[in-house]
Amino acid sequence: MLPTEQQLQDKHDLSRTTVRQALRELEVEGLVTRYRGRGTFVAEPKVIHNPRLSLTDYLHQMGMTPGWQVIDAEWISAPPEVAERLVIPPETDAFRLRRLRLADGDPIGYHVAFVSPEFSDAIDLESLNQGGSLRYLRKGNELSESLADRFLEAVGASDEEAEHLGVEEGDPLLLIRRLVVSRDKRHIEDFRGVYRGDRFQYQISNLPSVQPLNG
Repeated sequence: MLPTEQQLQDKHDLSRTTVRQALRELEVEGLVTRYRGRGTFVAEPKVIHNPRLSLTDYLHQMGMTPGWQVIDAEWISAPPEVAERLVIPPETDAFRLRRLRLADGDPIGYHVAFVSPEFSDAIDLESLNQGGSLRYLRKGNELSESLADRFLEAVGASDEEAEHLGVEEGDPLLLIRRLVVSRDKRHIEDFRGVYRGDRFQYQISNLPSVQPLNG
């Protein structure tokens, strides 16, 4: 934790405006994280995800321990918007999986995924705490040659998301929506994941040896 603004002013004989501007610039550069009511802290290194390399593999490369915390895994009536995306009748039961994505034991992402009942045989309940985000659907051959659409958006943390990720309500999150479709165009999974804006970076590149940007 860094000293307070007042402490920095007094120690270095600086104006309030100068201190605030300096802290703001450090925050923009990703070097510090500021929490309302808690103070300013040296920022944790950002986790970088590139679709070419699974997040699990990236964390291993960075010397970090990947992990999952399962919140619940159950069959529930699919919400209307989920039923529409999965192309199933309204109020049809779908498999819902809610998990926290962990890096060295700290939550960096909150996932909510729904699986169409047509693909119930693909669900491997013993793999909910293993591998990448789609590892739990590896039973059989349903994911072979499947395709995924992904959408990225910046959002503010809801009360539920803030509680799970240990941030303040309204803090910036990166939202990733994913729809997995089989090779014969049947909809398999509707996924919604949010990641901490201060801990996560999504990289998209077609360059073979591009280096990820930090901060």
